[in-house]
Amino acid sequence: MSLDSRLERILAGKPARHRDAVAASRLLLHTATLLERRVDEALAPFAVHMREYLALHLLSDSVHEPLRPSDLSVSLDATRTQVTRLLDGLEKKGLLVRSQDAQDRRSLQLALTPAGTQLLQRCVPTVQQVYLQTWAGLGEQATRVLQQQLRQVHSGLQEQETADQTGASATTKA
Repeated sequence: MSLDSRLERILAGKPARHRDAVAASRLLLHTATLLERRVDEALAPFAVHMREYLALHLLSDSVHEPLRPSDLSVSLDATRTQVTRLLDGLEKKGLLVRSQDAQDRRSLQLALTPAGTQLLQRCVPTVQQVYLQTWAGLGEQATRVLQQQLRQVHSGLQEQETADQTGASATTKA
């Protein structure tokens, strides 16, 4: 069954406003999954997947300010357990090292190894090519507009999450 036919079944009889919101949400989720799959396929020759690539990329950008596992967790929208497994795998591959923070012995700092830096440099053009191919059908202007629209949706969801967390902590304190 195709995505469109599944959406038609789910949305049958619903008001137009609800149909549009549900359809846009489902399409966004499916699109993100397909994009991640495309990136994973492109990265397969390098023996890494998208989350590993993103972690390496974030680590390469943290030269001036060390990245901690908790920071990585937030950036990747991953649980602590997922990040620990990810880091274990990258460390086992010799792509990163974990060390104790000199100021806070309870914290870990993460750094790319030379092998991690080299691998990342080889992967970047491949991932960029997948991104360019993905959005080529829309054109630059439409891609820019869509990016702005997605930022608005993202911002609204973040604000809701912050409000929910603030409300939850206020309820806990009461």
